[in-house]
Amino acid sequence: MYLRLLPVLYFILPFVQSSRGGRDVSCGSVIKLMNLAHKVRLHSHDVKYGSGSGQQSVTGVSTSEDVNSHWVVKGPTDKEQCNRGDPVECGDKVRLEHITTHKN
Repeated sequence: MYLRLLPVLYFILPFVQSSRGGRDVSCGSVIKLMNLAHKVRLHSHDVKYGSGSGQQSVTGVSTSEDVNSHWVVKGPTDKEQCNRGDPVECGDKVRLEHITTHKN
């Protein structure tokens, strides 16, 4: 999943940092990602596609306060974990885990 989102993260992470008063996004941070062009947030439920991959669906929603739009920043793989509180630098590979379903 992180490979598909990587271009989005390059665009979003500077926005997230500046919107939080200059504080860095770090490993273990819970974040919401917004597509600024469409004003929707990355969102998911434990609903799987009926055909094809069977993976969890991820969509965009305009609702601002929904727990299904929260994601945890993690290391790129289970073997390449990052330490909670370590800042995420530009170009770092990260994985997003959906806070409600614990899937990434």
